[in-house]
Amino acid sequence: MQITTRGPVRLILTIGIALTLAACGRGADGEKTASQVAVKVNGDEITVHQINQAMQRLGNVPEAQAKRAQKQILDRLVDQQLLVQQAMEKKLDRDPNVLATIEASKRHILAQAYIQHVMGAAAKGTEDAVKEFYIKHPELFQERRVYRFTQLAIAAPADQHEAIRAKLEELDKQADKGKILQQLVDWLKKENLQFRATQTTQAAEQLPLEALPRYHQMKVGDLLFQPSAQGVVVAQLTASQTQPLNEEQAKPYIEQFLQNKERLKLSEEEMKRLRAEAKIEYVGDFAKLQEDKAAAPAEQPAQAAPAESTAEGSAESKDFFEKGIQGLRR
Repeated sequence: MQITTRGPVRLILTIGIALTLAACGRGADGEKTASQVAVKVNGDEITVHQINQAMQRLGNVPEAQAKRAQKQILDRLVDQQLLVQQAMEKKLDRDPNVLATIEASKRHILAQAYIQHVMGAAAKGTEDAVKEFYIKHPELFQERRVYRFTQLAIAAPADQHEAIRAKLEELDKQADKGKILQQLVDWLKKENLQFRATQTTQAAEQLPLEALPRYHQMKVGDLLFQPSAQGVVVAQLTASQTQPLNEEQAKPYIEQFLQNKERLKLSEEEMKRLRAEAKIEYVGDFAKLQEDKAAAPAEQPAQAAPAESTAEGSAESKDFFEKGIQGLRR
């Protein structure tokens, strides 16, 4: 394996994780018992505890796939240990970039551990809160719909956004809405604007919660226009189907949503408290940056158009508060 000058930085996560895991699974006397050892790599031990930790990070693995997942994890840990041994032999653990990245990783882990500790006090929503949320959001439950969009992602500089919007409004006035996107495509080609057409299917819970009432009122043929730094997204609703959830079906998702909302509140309050009690002094150019930031007007969030839907993207969404209940099924 050839190691470039950037190698230490690329290896740091491997080294850092392995060194962290190596500290796990030890008894009070600092020694691993024989029953905990899964494999020895040039004398260095990888424990069952390390494998179990990695399995936990995978989430709910079907029982039929558990053994295969354990084997894959073990293989990765063996590869990782081999790389760590080579890094130690080359004294990469003394490289300033590696040391700095290890320290940054340590800070991140400790910060995450503390905020998880703070958020651990969040309780699930009460029966009354769950019922109230269910009633106040019919578009998520009693009248839940699955939407199908055709969308055009258009690569266009900001000075052309208004021209695209004007053309779309012009086309939207015609009676046959089924021809709007094709006519827009013809115009984009004429204007030499690059675009990509996609079909997306998204349930109500996969759409931004604050914009869901607007989606709920849409009829087939209605259009959405969303400018962004990369260009413009134009989406047209081509179909929708009602798939309601009763209160019993919705309850676990609502409970999780309300709990995560409380977790977010606790973390924000704690961060606000810590900042208020801390003495924070910005120095030099960074002090000027803070002054400029304080003087700048707050940016208004843009209205979101439907994003291209994938199973991975839905399940791993981090915007659990703004993305309805989809991100809360974890």
